[in-house]
Amino acid sequence: MQTPLQLTFRSMPHSDSIAAHIHARAEKLERLCDRVVSCHVVVGLAGHHHRNGDRFHVSINLGLPGHELVVNHDAADARQSESVSVAADHAFDEAERQLEGWVDRQRVRRHEGGADSRDLR
Repeated sequence: MQTPLQLTFRSMPHSDSIAAHIHARAEKLERLCDRVVSCHVVVGLAGHHHRNGDRFHVSINLGLPGHELVVNHDAADARQSESVSVAADHAFDEAERQLEGWVDRQRVRRHEGGADSRDLR
């Protein structure tokens, strides 16, 4: 990554364990595609319900050469509580799927264009 991971906590205190978990998941994205330019992750408290607990929102913004991938994850059901690490995992899983799709599209584009078939990973 050309710029270091940016991690922002909104409406909640900074957590070293969550930060370490997110850094590990971001490194996995970088191993998946070495062309990731930047990564900004925002973790926030989306709401609190006295019966169901906290709901978290996680957004990931991946900068790629000439492209940007944005992933947003909110709790699917307000009645279902999930921890912040589970919410981050769901967001990073979606980011991995989108990044793999982008890599595949770039590979097809390079193949159709007649350029060298250098592996993008």
